[in-house]
Amino acid sequence: MSKLLRVGYIPLVDSALLHAARATGFAAAEGIDLELVRETSWANIRDKLGAGIFDAAHMLAPSAMAVCLGLGYLDMQLVAPVALGLDGNAITLSQALHADVMAEAGPGGAGPAVTAQALARVIAKRKAAGLRPLTFAHVFPFSSHHYQLRLWFAAGGIDPKADVNLIVVPPPFMAESLQSGLIDGFCVGAPWNGLAVEAGAGEIIHPGRDIVRNCPEKLLAFRADAAASDPDCVMALSRSIRRAADWAADKTHTDDLTHLLAKEAGLDVPAGLLRMILDPSLEPDTKRTAIRLDRAATFAHPAHADWLYAQMRAAGQVAEDLEEKARLVYRPDLAGDLSETPSDLEPEIFCSMIV
Repeated sequence: MSKLLRVGYIPLVDSALLHAARATGFAAAEGIDLELVRETSWANIRDKLGAGIFDAAHMLAPSAMAVCLGLGYLDMQLVAPVALGLDGNAITLSQALHADVMAEAGPGGAGPAVTAQALARVIAKRKAAGLRPLTFAHVFPFSSHHYQLRLWFAAGGIDPKADVNLIVVPPPFMAESLQSGLIDGFCVGAPWNGLAVEAGAGEIIHPGRDIVRNCPEKLLAFRADAAASDPDCVMALSRSIRRAADWAADKTHTDDLTHLLAKEAGLDVPAGLLRMILDPSLEPDTKRTAIRLDRAATFAHPAHADWLYAQMRAAGQVAEDLEEKARLVYRPDLAGDLSETPSDLEPEIFCSMIV
């Protein structure tokens, strides 16, 4: 008899392995009736997982860590046996701001340090002219999107508290917010950067991997008490995710995965855009938001927790040394079937551009 698991997700490309595990029958083969519930915000995901409405969730890795550290009104232990991919973010600017930054950067000045310094000059000119501060959006205070923006700003000496406005906008509303002029730029996961480009609202200035390569993103999170009460189920779902990763990494399945995301995951974006994100060889420069969905990228690497915790400290979100507690979120042992750390996920491959 199969076990029903309700899993919340946000319509992003990195929810792909959940949808593939369900649609291909990998979850069913493990005795799991996988029900995927679409949500619109990371706060809803967090709260419904905490309340037990969801059995597990597609969750921002630093958000799961924040819950475990009691940052906010929820304070409970979450655990993640597997990750749901790496990379996939990008920084997108409005057409006008992109033009201003690239004009300041000059010919051939496309690196993140150069563009950040160019942005700083744009900000200084706007301030001198008495114009409003630029507004940038990310998806949640505890998110790699937030930290990638801060790292980019730091390369230009931009103070994220004094020089710009930083706000939170749910992923599906980013492109519309940019087009309406509510924001001047954002960092979000695929496919919403590409959608802004398709709509003519903005231009991608940097894929997230220009700022941090192999950036940890989403986890499959469980409440620790629930995971402890049924470890076999946790392992079974982890195995189905890994099988889905193998399936997704096979480029002969790109069209099928595109269909899953467009129709079943609820990503209301052109199929051609999704296909280019899933297969980087098809992706033009303006949509360089490729994401890693291979088996190695599902490993819940404790070093990812260390890197994310360092970003939380740098952002002033953690006032005391709680690194060991934060690290407890990453529990690859709960997946049960991966004995070695993938060699291409060692900590030294993380590379924020240095100023």
